[in-house]
Amino acid sequence: MLPSKVRHILTNADNRDLLISSAFAFVVRILGALSGFAATFFIARHLGAAESGYYFLAFSVVSVLAAFSRVGLDNTVLRFTGGSPELAVNTTLKSVLLILLVSSLSAVVLYFCAPYFATQLFSKPELASVLQYMSIGVVGLSALTISAMALQGLRRVSASIFILNIAANLLLIASLFVISDVSAVQLAGVYALSSVLVGVLGFGLFYVFRPRVNQSSISWRELFTSCGPLWVVVIMSQMVQWSGQFMAGAYVSSETLAQLAVAQRTAMLSSFILIAVNLVVAPRFASLYRNNDMVALERLAIKSVKLISLLAVPVIGVMLIFPSLLMSLFGKEFSDGAVLLQILAIGQFINAVTGSVGFLLMMSGHERDMRNVTLVSGITAMCLTWILTVQFGIVGAAVGTAIAVATQNLLAVYFVKKRLGFNTLAVWR
Repeated sequence: MLPSKVRHILTNADNRDLLISSAFAFVVRILGALSGFAATFFIARHLGAAESGYYFLAFSVVSVLAAFSRVGLDNTVLRFTGGSPELAVNTTLKSVLLILLVSSLSAVVLYFCAPYFATQLFSKPELASVLQYMSIGVVGLSALTISAMALQGLRRVSASIFILNIAANLLLIASLFVISDVSAVQLAGVYALSSVLVGVLGFGLFYVFRPRVNQSSISWRELFTSCGPLWVVVIMSQMVQWSGQFMAGAYVSSETLAQLAVAQRTAMLSSFILIAVNLVVAPRFASLYRNNDMVALERLAIKSVKLISLLAVPVIGVMLIFPSLLMSLFGKEFSDGAVLLQILAIGQFINAVTGSVGFLLMMSGHERDMRNVTLVSGITAMCLTWILTVQFGIVGAAVGTAIAVATQNLLAVYFVKKRLGFNTLAVWR
């Protein structure tokens, strides 16, 4: 029975193409995940809990501001470069111009407001200089993310992952061994410079791989119509991811905050499988929906869920069974964060088994549904993490984050069923 199923999968051209592409993306994504894990490991080991807490909190602030500065163009660029090659260059160029303007303004605001944020919002005066040194990273992170999305739309998977997940981490790790007695402030400056350099490299690669077809222009109105709802999606998704650290930053010590940051980054290792598959299927979702091939769209979505679940569950299982061992790798100061890793891993389990529901909605033109999903989950994240952190400390922050992640994905499953007519949780089909 099993061999015949395997033969059927391998002899079917679509199945074989998906498996080969996903396998390649998976291998490259593993390298990206390992580089991110290595960066977290070396940062925690070199800086210690207190200093790494400042660095990770500053990075969270920069990540949210970069998401705001991209004005929702992440998935707009992915959608048009993947589904409309003739619009790829013009869409990317206009997006870059807009993003550089907004991100530069955001970086200036962060630099001058850093003392206020550090003292009034987080009650950590030492954080101010870290935020200031990392402020230009808002521009760099915005640029490298958009260039990675453009490369993903062109199905340049390895280049996309290298820009998004590997290059900056490698530069960070190298700096830790070059600079003696590195501090959070110094590392913040290294990240800011690295992100800008990687962003420039990303757009250089896009120019090299750009579609060799007659290009046409996308109107600003069409661009804003697509990215407007997605702007809310990106910002609220960032709140789901980082609100726990924001709330913890205001109520707990830097050392305890570092435990949460490391636990969250470790738990998110399981999501590299989801992201690896997304790199392959997202442009195909856009193409299939554009061609109104709903049968193939459903088939591709269900297959991707099966693949993600098969690969992600063992990784999450290790986190649930051996949390203390994993957290102790970062140093004795982080061992107490074992329960945080278990809680966050449960949220990532829901993220994995629901599949690529967010991309399904966005690549099929249902950006407003995804906006509504992230509005609910983002507000849930901010309210829950605040209430639970006040009541239960760092454990409450982790629980609120896990619930928000699960809420976002389950709501997206509902809207995929409503709009596209199939349930991604029905993996037995």
